[in-house]
Amino acid sequence: MKIRVFFVIAFFVVTATARAQVNIKVDSTTKFQTIEGWGHGGGVFSSLNYSIGQAIGDTINHQMLDFLIDDLGLTGSRVWEIGPRPDGTGMDNGDCDSIDWTKFYAPTLDQRIADYTVYFKNRVESNGFKTSFYSSPTYSTAATSLKPWVLNHPGERAQQIWAGALWWKNNYGIDIKYDVIANEPNGVFTTQILTEDTKALGPRLLQLGLATRTQYAEAIAPQTDWNFITPVQNDSDLWKYVGRISYHNYGTADPYRTYLRDFAKSKGITTAQTEMGNPTLDDLYSDLTLGGVSYWEIAFSGSNTLVPTGGNTGFTLSNTYIRLRQLMHYVRPGAVRVLATSSDSLVRVLSFVRNNAVTTVIINGGTTRAVTLSGLPAGSYGRSQASPGVNAFTESGVQTVDGSGSITLQNVGGGSVITTLYPYSGKNHAPTIMTYFANPGYLVAPTASTVLTVKASDPELDPLTYTWSVDSQPGGANALIATTSVASTAVNGLSVAGTYIFNISVSDGSNVSSKKIYILVYASNPPPVLGQAGFRIAPPYGLVFTDPGDTTHANIELPTSSVTVQVGVGDLANSSFNGRGKWTLVSQPNGANAFLDTTIYIYVSIRAQASKMTVPGDYVFHVSVTNPGHPDLTAQVICRVHPASAGPVINSITATPANLTLPSSATELTGATSDPGGQLLRHWWAIKSSPAGSSPTFDHQGCAISSVSGLTVVGNYVFTLRAFDDLHMTTKDITVVVKPSSGVEVSTLAPGRDITAYPNPITSELTLNASNADDRLTRIVVMNALGQVLLDQHITEPGLQTATLPFEKFTSGVYFLTIQSKSKTQSMKVVKQ
Repeated sequence: MKIRVFFVIAFFVVTATARAQVNIKVDSTTKFQTIEGWGHGGGVFSSLNYSIGQAIGDTINHQMLDFLIDDLGLTGSRVWEIGPRPDGTGMDNGDCDSIDWTKFYAPTLDQRIADYTVYFKNRVESNGFKTSFYSSPTYSTAATSLKPWVLNHPGERAQQIWAGALWWKNNYGIDIKYDVIANEPNGVFTTQILTEDTKALGPRLLQLGLATRTQYAEAIAPQTDWNFITPVQNDSDLWKYVGRISYHNYGTADPYRTYLRDFAKSKGITTAQTEMGNPTLDDLYSDLTLGGVSYWEIAFSGSNTLVPTGGNTGFTLSNTYIRLRQLMHYVRPGAVRVLATSSDSLVRVLSFVRNNAVTTVIINGGTTRAVTLSGLPAGSYGRSQASPGVNAFTESGVQTVDGSGSITLQNVGGGSVITTLYPYSGKNHAPTIMTYFANPGYLVAPTASTVLTVKASDPELDPLTYTWSVDSQPGGANALIATTSVASTAVNGLSVAGTYIFNISVSDGSNVSSKKIYILVYASNPPPVLGQAGFRIAPPYGLVFTDPGDTTHANIELPTSSVTVQVGVGDLANSSFNGRGKWTLVSQPNGANAFLDTTIYIYVSIRAQASKMTVPGDYVFHVSVTNPGHPDLTAQVICRVHPASAGPVINSITATPANLTLPSSATELTGATSDPGGQLLRHWWAIKSSPAGSSPTFDHQGCAISSVSGLTVVGNYVFTLRAFDDLHMTTKDITVVVKPSSGVEVSTLAPGRDITAYPNPITSELTLNASNADDRLTRIVVMNALGQVLLDQHITEPGLQTATLPFEKFTSGVYFLTIQSKSKTQSMKVVKQ
């Protein structure tokens, strides 16, 4: 018995020792994805403070952006589409490739957001990284997204996207790197619509010299994303315009994340997770390993990253911020994820290589233990650690890896503690200020005191000293800091209304880090603020809102006769506005008897339902919100009701010629259309069917008259003309028959046209030839997709039948040629590769 007991004890000791030691091996030769960056899925610029004066607001917002960039490591963000008009009209006069910039909508708030975007870009680039912005639909887009002239007109949807990207680039030097056709597409947003829109948009982006490429499919979950991909996975004409596979994470994720990762790899593009509410480091781990993402976002601001303090002048950290920071702060763009294996399944690990330095993130789901890492470059390393739910990390000092490439980390915390071993360079780093805030964040007289708090850490574990000071205060004020040399101190004497700014400096004896804390003091309760005012209207109208201070105009057409009027409202105290707001109908057309029901307060907005708007004309609505002791806050919105329309008419559709014999390979499609109500008409030619292996190409696909070339395969080509007014789409088909060659070699673009252009697509030069010996070239005009003339060459040389145009200076895309000869003028479309 004594012998058996001895062996049991020995076995227990060996097992405990094995469990206490974990071995992690880093293999830098096995590489996975390259990190493009980290971002904000809700648009970081939408979360800034716009409710106070711009001068102080810019200072506060810049400090918040600095923190997100420098501390969390953000390099990208969603930006909302600029340009689509909230009244539901378009940006052109019927030609989707010719924008009318007087109809482009960029209100004051969007321009202020653009200034913050430029600030963000400059700050990121000053750190040596590149930004990654992508555009996504917003309220203005929603006012038209379900109307047929956008939903079923790829050229118009494309114009909304490329016009916005052009505005950003031309006005602010911002490259919108990616675009989104539809945010979380579902219902009417089918694979066909996403595909048609992407194919229409891609060539136009190239033509305009824009770097923007489409994110596909931006669906609500990886499974939904995969469902949008499988029907078109072999459509090479689609994938050449897709920049990355993107998904949101609000549903079934696996095994679909892996499918998306592997499919993207087969196409030579990347994957991205672009929205998930309140994600954790575990979600980031899964997206990196299963989804293979190169770009990853935290959805929305507020409680998911920086939680605003009272007054919206400062912030504290969310309960997931620090754990996410343990990876995002240390793993910067350009880092490559490499293979890292753990001897314990409870200890997960991620490793990244950048500039020959390795960063390793350990997630210990077991108990506290020692961890030995091997495969590391020799050098100095810092070590930081964060437990679940904390708002601060702890440093463990600087450690050295010798030539063996191994190091043992003692006491690696368990219970999902995150430990990061990161490359350390230099002699001494400045302290890191982790949080800095005031509680309360704003004051209302007679309250005149608050508490200032800072938390800081030092990589070298040097002792820290603190110095508080008053940076500025209102005239006549006398703010008194109770103790200027501690991490948390009371401040009194904030008795004069205005803005107080305090400075905190943290020193490790060699370096100093500083931050500012802003306190707003009000003589009385701060007033409420009205937000966007507008309408919620049944499809196909959607949401019609403009920025605060503007008068929203909506347009609807009978039989639609009801709308919901709405205005956002809020104050710093997060008050309830039940019973404090009222919508009224202040005017309506003669003979109208519209009804406005009871005003309610719901979802921080004041709403009422208007109905029986059955007489055409303007209905003007007014909202008043009580502000005790002050005048009411007011806003006004207008809804114009139009008579019912019958929709466009396609009177005839012809092809000239309708029958081709190879080598003739082009024809001209003409639609004669009209609209009984006199509404603006838009057009789009679509390929309904064509012989296998064919690739028809239009010159002006968004016009009623369009040449189509590339009919080089024998068979029947069926083209559909779509004609649109505001609410209706009418379609009609035409068939073009291509027959095999009769054996006679005729080099013509189309019957009656004897000027040929080759090669097409163009690589460097385009040759034009007038094959008729009695003819000669007299003028050549080259235009881009916007109708801008790039070349206008008059030819004076007599008898010139051949001309060579250099295309090296032109970017890839579609170009339109008008060629005059002695006997005729003809147009053609060419493509520069």
